[in-house]
Amino acid sequence: MSARLSSLLVAGGVLLAGIHPGPLHAAPVLEASSRKVTLVSASLEPEGTGARVLLRIPGLAAKPGLQVLPQPNRVVLDLPGVVRGTAVTREDLAQLAHPLILKARLAQFKDAPTPVTRLVLEVAPGTQVLVGVVPEGILLDLTPGEGPTQARLGTLSAPAAAASAWGGPLPVVVPVLDATILAEAKLPAETAAPVAEPEAPKATPRALSPIPVLASSFHALPQLVTATALPAATPEAMQVPEPEKPVAQPATSRPLGRTLGEAHARYTGSKITIDLPNTDIREFLRVLAETGKLNLVMDPDVQGNFGYKFTDTPWDQVLDVVLKNAGLGKEVQNSVLRVAKMEKLQKEEEERKKLDETRALSGDLQTITRPLSYAKVSEVQRILKEVLTKRGSAIVDERTATLIITDLPRNMGVIDDLLQTLDVQIQQVQIEARVVEANKNWQQEFGVKWPQANSGNAAITSSTTTSTSTPWVGSTAPFWNGTTGLSRPASGQQAAVAWTPGKDGSTSITAPAGELWLSFLSNRFSINAVLQAMQTEGTLKIVSAPKVVTQNNKKATILSGEKIPYPTQQGGAQGGAITVAFIDANLSLEVTPQITNEGTIIMDLKVEKAEADFTRTVQGTPTILRKSIETQVLVRDGGTAVLGGVYVTNSSSGQTGVPFLANLPLIGFLFRNNTKQDKNVELLIFITPRIIRQ
Repeated sequence: MSARLSSLLVAGGVLLAGIHPGPLHAAPVLEASSRKVTLVSASLEPEGTGARVLLRIPGLAAKPGLQVLPQPNRVVLDLPGVVRGTAVTREDLAQLAHPLILKARLAQFKDAPTPVTRLVLEVAPGTQVLVGVVPEGILLDLTPGEGPTQARLGTLSAPAAAASAWGGPLPVVVPVLDATILAEAKLPAETAAPVAEPEAPKATPRALSPIPVLASSFHALPQLVTATALPAATPEAMQVPEPEKPVAQPATSRPLGRTLGEAHARYTGSKITIDLPNTDIREFLRVLAETGKLNLVMDPDVQGNFGYKFTDTPWDQVLDVVLKNAGLGKEVQNSVLRVAKMEKLQKEEEERKKLDETRALSGDLQTITRPLSYAKVSEVQRILKEVLTKRGSAIVDERTATLIITDLPRNMGVIDDLLQTLDVQIQQVQIEARVVEANKNWQQEFGVKWPQANSGNAAITSSTTTSTSTPWVGSTAPFWNGTTGLSRPASGQQAAVAWTPGKDGSTSITAPAGELWLSFLSNRFSINAVLQAMQTEGTLKIVSAPKVVTQNNKKATILSGEKIPYPTQQGGAQGGAITVAFIDANLSLEVTPQITNEGTIIMDLKVEKAEADFTRTVQGTPTILRKSIETQVLVRDGGTAVLGGVYVTNSSSGQTGVPFLANLPLIGFLFRNNTKQDKNVELLIFITPRIIRQ
């Protein structure tokens, strides 16, 4: 079958299947300007409580990009097709100072394939920014306000127009198709009517609010889903879409994954219905190009016969599916559709990238020197390596803290802005920690001592002699705790009984604070007892306050203490030389502060206190008491936070006595020892950071 006959059959099959061209709903595809222009000057003119910033860019044709970033409030203006140049210096940017403009930065954000110059204005909270394209270049109108910072694209011609622009919605310019284009597109009569200007939606704060304003002529082309086509300028596209709400997942189901940056293709072509069992793909592509009013160029490698069946499917979606099934790719540029093998298109794209890279790296190199005041040159050099081009280099002179930079002139503006951002004075933070320890002891003891010997404080002196050899139990008084004369055996010996109801060390107190002596003496009966009592109470408070000053995001450590020696034996317990080792007993503070944009301070902290307890030793080596805390905490400037605390209470009571006798009423206390003790230990750790203002 000849190619012409095959083409006629395909066209007839499509017509019979009911292809309805219908009105073209696709918006025009805008072509970005490839002409490069240069920024000439930047100036500021106060206007009442507001201000106007004029960027003079002769020949500017591309539409600027605009976005708002929070914390701090920044307005980012991207100028595609604009080369930064060297006309606007740091001094010029410093002249943009205003109560509404806290800081201004200008840099060459992108070089190839299309240069992009970026202006960043750090503005006061609530500032309203209106950006317009004027014959001289770009005009930014800044006015004070309340609430979130907003920035929008609009039309600016005079101060009055700018002031009234914020009072109502900004106008949205919708291009009107002329009669010639409508006739070529074969639009219905109702579509050819003038397009009414839609009501602009209310502006809501957005991080990125692109509002395209169209004022130039264009060709009405169907919108194709391709990387080379720009977004359609329809009223729907001008509105910022609301974020999609996540679909609720059942509790038992696994959440669906999502690829960042993934977007679903949108097809807006007229729908077609077709059913062809076996057709040459070249003829089928001709039909699709005719339907989309596109010029068609096919590579000789585009060949093959395939079957097609679509029902009410947009023709541009049909095109994508057919090309994907055949392993083909497409390019759309200036209403020309080109179809070729995917490998060939990829190879051409790689070659274009290489060519653009070669062009970007062409030109004479420039060498500059930049001394640094605050940043370390070695650290800045490591960062610069990521910004320099392949032909660029950065040499460090440690002696003078100077960077010797060699690179293309168009990249020097970015390098200067980067060095200006990095070489700044870092804020310092003073951190003070307080470790407070409070110990409270209370002890009370009652006991009874029964003397058992005529010695010490219990010695009794006879009334007739100075001798202290008083017997344990004698025939005459005085004698100790006993009775005599109970009976007289035939042998003539005297019977006697002695007693000690409480053993020294059991019912008695080791170190009594007071004693009461009780004694009953007669010639035949003697009772002697010593009542003892003791009460102690003490309070101990220890405050340790290490303090250190460090820079933001820099780790600092302060330590105070001692090394305690102890003997060790080499070669095991049986032999070897005896050496002296040391153990640390220190108070240390280790902290890394981070100052946030809100003025609060995040700290990684480690506080440790170790001290020797010489009341408990092992072969002369004291026990080490350790208190430590390691945490991360957020504290306001000058505020105090309690990192942690330990509160320990010990209560004990005891009784030692003679069985049965200790439980007797009224007199049982003579045969027992009662002890009560309470001990409280409290530990608190405080931290206070302060930002040092200079």
